[in-house]
Formats: sequence, structure tokens, C-alpha cells
Amino acid sequence: MASETYEYLKNLANGQELNRWSQPDYLIYDVHHKRDSNTIKVVITFDKDDDFLEVLGIEDENDKYYWNKYTGSHYDDWDVYRFQDDWSEGYLISNFNESNIELVNEILKYTNPRLRFVDPNDSDALSEISKFLESRFKSEIEDLIYDYAEQQEECIYRGARQKIVKETDKPFNKFGVMQKSHAYKFETNVNILLKLYRILNAEDEDIKGLLKKLYETYPPNDGIGRWEDYSYEAWCDDYDEELVQENFKKHLEKILDEIRENLDEYDSEEYNKLYDAVAKLGGFNKWINIPEKKISVTFQSLDDKTNKLTLSVHRPMGLTQKRVVDNLEDLNLTLYHPELFENVKKILKKLL
Repeated sequence: MASETYEYLKNLANGQELNRWSQPDYLIYDVHHKRDSNTIKVVITFDKDDDFLEVLGIEDENDKYYWNKYTGSHYDDWDVYRFQDDWSEGYLISNFNESNIELVNEILKYTNPRLRFVDPNDSDALSEISKFLESRFKSEIEDLIYDYAEQQEECIYRGARQKIVKETDKPFNKFGVMQKSHAYKFETNVNILLKLYRILNAEDEDIKGLLKKLYETYPPNDGIGRWEDYSYEAWCDDYDEELVQENFKKHLEKILDEIRENLDEYDSEEYNKLYDAVAKLGGFNKWINIPEKKISVTFQSLDDKTNKLTLSVHRPMGLTQKRVVDNLEDLNLTLYHPELFENVKKILKKLL
């Protein structure tokens, strides 16, 4: 049985008087004579996204969710947890530029010198540094992660939106149903619609059913849908790497400023001397040979308040002794004049 929509269009083609305010089909927004022509124009609008998606064969609720997420006018559904994991795993720090790595090293210099040296290829070390910074500067790192997540997600949003719009753009133009506004407004004429009804043998369908059958009969070469994947696959063409690095810098400098505000509480000059000496020798948590004295040394920690540098000295015959110094002079005595260091310690013990 022919649908009310089909009969209405057929009657218009046969000369029935137009009534622009009474349409039998809710997708028909307007019907009117084209200027200087007997052609009757039909304006079709999709007031509901679901109607448009169903015409394109999109009925999966997951796809509808991501359609709304990426084509809506407002987007703030950021997956911050995803980027928190990236931080914990050291991935974000691995993307720091050279100047930001230097800022990280400067922060670690005062807070955890054992972790200072940043190797972009050492994922375990980067993860350890990330977790330490988050535990020590929780709110600042949370702000850094949030800003990064916002920049990344906005880029993903723009990229996903572009891909989805491209996939669903002008779906009926080649059949004479011309898109005027993506996923919303289309224009054609009565004769074209009647022709489509006859070709598809769809006289019992309304406009939505007709267009759905048209799309099913002549689908695009590449299928559409599975838009959830765009959360990981889509990317924008205007990603601003410089802005990303500037935001990293902003948060790292804030942390460093907070540290420097408290430097007056202790002897930072002596701390820096000890720290630079350890860095020059090779850093923390590794055995370093002192050939001229036939010893090896490993530095464990440097306290930023007391300047106490803890180290272990390994002598021939397998003897290892723990040492603690709090100034550069004692460090040099320990490494290069160990016998003199021992004598000084013995004398101090007697005096005390």
C-alpha cells in the first residue's frame, strides 16, 4: 500500500494546490515552487540526529554516543584517567623538550638528586621520576596532566569530527538530494523523489524509509561507523607542539619557584657544590671507579636540608664502608685522601 507521503508527492506532481503548512511527513520542512519554474522544491530536515544516523544504517548505541560526542557543539568529556596513566608510565616526560627536561633535572636536584639524569629512552627511570614528582607535588602535577589532557583531547576531537563529517558528508547528492547543511538540511524536488520511489520500489515508505533504502541499495565504498576507534586513531592537522611545551614549562617553573622560595632554610651553596661534584663523577646509584686510589664509590642520597651526602666506599679485598659527609672538603678527603679522612674523624671523636 502506498504511503501517505508518496501519495502526497504524486498529487503535487499532478497539480494539487500547495499547502506549505500541512505536510504528511515530519521530515518535510517546506514545499514550494522554485522561482521562475514549475519545479516543486522539497526541503528535508533532520531535527533529530538519530533519524539521520538511522538513514545511514547507524543503529548501534555506541556509534550514536560517539557521533554526539564528536559532532556536538560542546565537548568536555575528557578521559583524564588515560593521561594520568601516561604520566605514571613516564610517557609524558619522554615528550618533554630539552629545556623542560632541564627544568625536571633542576627540580630533582633539590628534591631527589638520585633521579636527576633523565634518559628519554629509559621508561623505568621516567616512570620512577613521574611517580616521585606526583607524590611530592600532587596538585601541580594534576594541573599539568589536566592541561595536557585538554590539549590532546581537543586535538582528537577536531580530528575525529573532521573524519566523521567527511564520512557522512553529502550522502545523497549524486541522487539529486542535495545537502545544504551537514546532517540536517537537504533540498530536492518532487520529481526526483518520485523517481527514487519508483527505482527502489519503495512506494510504501515515508521520506526516512526512502532515503534509508537508497543508502542501503547504493552504500559508499568504505563503510561508516566504529567511531569509538577515533578516540585513539583520530588526530588534528593543527596540533600546536610549541603550546604543549609552553604549558609543561609553566607548571614545572611553578614547582621550581616553590622550591626556591624555601632555599633560605638551608645552605644551598654547599648543597650545590656536593651535588655538582657527584654529577661530575657520574651520578647516584652506580659504582664509580677512583683509579688513583684503587677504590670504587657509589652515592646513595643527598639530603636537601642537612647537606648530608651518603656514600659507600669499596676497597680492595672486598671491604665496603659507609660514609656520610656534609661538605665538599670532606668528600674530597674521603675519595682522594681516605687515610687522612680517617685520621680527622678519629681526632674529632677524641675532642668530642
